[in-house]
Amino acid sequence: MSRRGIVIGLHWAAFLLILIMIKGGVSTPWALWLFVGVVAAWEALTLAKGLIGRPGPKLSPGMRRAYPWMHRTLHILLALTALACLLRLAGHPLRYLDAWILLNITLAAGAFHGVFHVWRHTALYDNALRLILPRIMHKWL
Repeated sequence: MSRRGIVIGLHWAAFLLILIMIKGGVSTPWALWLFVGVVAAWEALTLAKGLIGRPGPKLSPGMRRAYPWMHRTLHILLALTALACLLRLAGHPLRYLDAWILLNITLAAGAFHGVFHVWRHTALYDNALRLILPRIMHKWL
């Protein structure tokens, strides 16, 4: 499997696990552990190899400069959310780093992230969604 395929899998696994944890609360340890593992693998891959996505040429110069920083911010938010989940699993009292609040913030930031890429795909016609969707879904784009 290619690096892009691994990142696509980790991307969608993190998203689905966030939805599972928000729907069922953060009381399911298997989802918390799986989320921590997925985010740890994704962050290790990103730290070792860097971001996989690049800003498209159709983005404005300001957006091209902001693009990697927006994705780095999302990675930091994911890492903080995974840390909060890990602390919850360890039974550590959470004051400022609550897993439930961070899951909701991460879901909201992920929604903006998704809307941004849908906008890129539909308004700029740069095929941004082809970069993150599995090939089997490309026929519907």
